[in-house]
Amino acid sequence: MIKIIQYNLLALVAVFVARYLIVPMDHFNSDIGNYLWLPMGAVILAYLLFGFRVFPGLLVGYLLAEVVVEGGIANFAQHEVVSRVINTLLPLLSIWLMRKLNFSNFIVANKLNYVQLVPLVVLSAFTTTIVKAGLLYAPDQFSAGKVYFQSYVQGDILGGLIFIAVVFTIFSPALIRNKII
Repeated sequence: MIKIIQYNLLALVAVFVARYLIVPMDHFNSDIGNYLWLPMGAVILAYLLFGFRVFPGLLVGYLLAEVVVEGGIANFAQHEVVSRVINTLLPLLSIWLMRKLNFSNFIVANKLNYVQLVPLVVLSAFTTTIVKAGLLYAPDQFSAGKVYFQSYVQGDILGGLIFIAVVFTIFSPALIRNKII
């Protein structure tokens, strides 16, 4: 039980820090996504390292970061809550799908297996963007649907891969020492 709490706290901090790091890159127009969405990598890596039980920590980290970034609870919309639930849940479903397809050796011999990690990040990016576009936005709400889709998918893929590679490289000795990988 203590480990689950620790893992949830680590996941919360990872998502919060990842989201806060990209605030300068946020765009004033919601039609254009952030071109380096680091929280996608934080979510995927947390699931790969700690399992599905970190969902609450990831979701709270996302929501807490959005409250801070948006400037308080008054500026925090219901749309943000649904969007963050999607961002937290769909990478888990992507991992589950890839495991069902026997395509899930993401970490082999304490090293990242990019041959299987890249498709996971791409699948997660596409599913989150498609589901958010379908559930949260009316088609006429966007001035340029192609720009929306392209920028959000690109940001998720780049942010996911960069976050996972950098964090895994920096913290792999600690992960090995603590028998997490």
